[in-house]
Amino acid sequence: MKPERLAATTTAAALAARLREGIDQGRWQAGDLLRQEHLASEFGVSRIPVREALAQLQSEGLLTVAHYRGARVTWPTAAEIDEIFDLRRLVEGDLLARALTRHDARSRRELQRLQERLEDAQDRLGWIAGDIAFHEALYAPAERPRSLALYRQLRAPIDRFSVQQLGPGIRKQGWADEHRLLIAAIAAGDPAGAQAVLAQHLDATRAIVLTACAELGET
Repeated sequence: MKPERLAATTTAAALAARLREGIDQGRWQAGDLLRQEHLASEFGVSRIPVREALAQLQSEGLLTVAHYRGARVTWPTAAEIDEIFDLRRLVEGDLLARALTRHDARSRRELQRLQERLEDAQDRLGWIAGDIAFHEALYAPAERPRSLALYRQLRAPIDRFSVQQLGPGIRKQGWADEHRLLIAAIAAGDPAGAQAVLAQHLDATRAIVLTACAELGET
């Protein structure tokens, strides 16, 4: 079905959201070229918001923009994945350290609720959304908006790769155990324990994504 045309006043951010959703749902695969003129015609906008939307998705690592042609959907390389997770350990470790002492009974209950919902997720999009919600709630008490924005930027290309290549059955028990250990460390006021679990969690996720990336390159 052809998507509903966007109003001419639609912002570049709204268009970026529509394109991001299309990539998430597999409409566009790695290597596909998104041409500016085709997107402008399809969504009923000028090329200006299209260029801005493509630039936004490029900053998230979803696209490589080719001037005067459009943009090509890309997956992160193994080297990029490794660098992303090195940075995530730094940024998320700092967020967790700052958030830990600010969590209260209510925020811990919310983490429990989100984890239970995550463990019930059966589809890839629901699983990724649940993991995002858990980590957002984990770091929110830090009240560091710039760090949170950087965290979101770093995980965005990994999430898009994961949506199409991984799923809720991948290391499900280990994932759940680590999340619950994080909740327990927060409840115990144990910063060293929480940091160790987070590092283990991110390194295990890194290994899974790198393995999937290597297998994709062999096909």
